[in-house]
Amino acid sequence: MMRAAVLAALLAACGSSSAGSDASDAFIAFNPTFEPFRTWTMFSDDLMDPGNTLPPGVAGPRDQFINMVPPAGSTEFPIGTVIVEVRTDTGKIFASVKRGGNFNAAGDKNWEYFELQENPVKYLWRGLGPPLGDTYGGDPNGCNACHSQCAANDYVCSPKLQLASF
Repeated sequence: MMRAAVLAALLAACGSSSAGSDASDAFIAFNPTFEPFRTWTMFSDDLMDPGNTLPPGVAGPRDQFINMVPPAGSTEFPIGTVIVEVRTDTGKIFASVKRGGNFNAAGDKNWEYFELQENPVKYLWRGLGPPLGDTYGGDPNGCNACHSQCAANDYVCSPKLQLASF
């Protein structure tokens, strides 16, 4: 009986149809979410422009993969959007997931961050930023510090993923 209650609670937290009216307002990514990322829409970017204000180690060449391009005229990325960034200079792989459900309310609202590995694809860490002693893209201040500069584009900093261009 206890197992059934725990399973029901887990299913509700993961957005099953029994979770009520808030189920569509939240998305939680798990390792399988990221597995097909190399088959998604891809953009190449090189955030090395002279006017770039990103901290050292964050700017650089990258391939970005997005699981769903937002509809034309969108003012924010839909909940469930997954953006994977492969740094072509370092090989590091990071991801941003539009989680919703008011996640990260004091920072980059609704976004969760990850570092991934390949073969097999799985996350090394997840949350508001990297664990103590690690960095996200070279920024020791974590994910919110840089992405908050891009609040007008729903916290996505890539010039290739600007909402106005879709």
